[in-house]
Amino acid sequence: MTQDQRQQLIEIDGRLSEDELGDRGLVHAMVQLEWYRAQMRKTRTKYVLSESGALFLAGAATVLAALSAPAWITATVAATVAFLAGLRRIVSWHDDWVAASEARAKAAAEIAQYRLLSGEERTPERQRELVAAIDALVLDETRSWGRRRREKTRAETAA
Repeated sequence: MTQDQRQQLIEIDGRLSEDELGDRGLVHAMVQLEWYRAQMRKTRTKYVLSESGALFLAGAATVLAALSAPAWITATVAATVAFLAGLRRIVSWHDDWVAASEARAKAAAEIAQYRLLSGEERTPERQRELVAAIDALVLDETRSWGRRRREKTRAETAA
């Protein structure tokens, strides 16, 4: 078990009551929710950094050229902008961020509906329904991710 996984379990444990910790279906759902939350944060950070970096460096290349900076500096900045543009074509952090956000919201809604049930209503059948709903969400998201990757590859080979 990695340090990140331990930290994730500690955070989940803090959000669950003592009674809920025994509910394996709810724990499973919470682990998936946390995974999507972490993915959402990571992809958003990568997206914002790459986009803002590209914008900043594109502006800097223009300013460097106007200031008659040494050619190697201007060329290096411009090459970095080109690299970031190419990177955006290969990875789709924005799409991944949006998809993880949607999946997290769906998982959170399923969990909220389940938590509205009284203790007596949280039967093994209801737990299986929650697990099935979360697993279906994960499968749909994984298929969607694969479809986005294949479409991106097709578009690149066609161009």
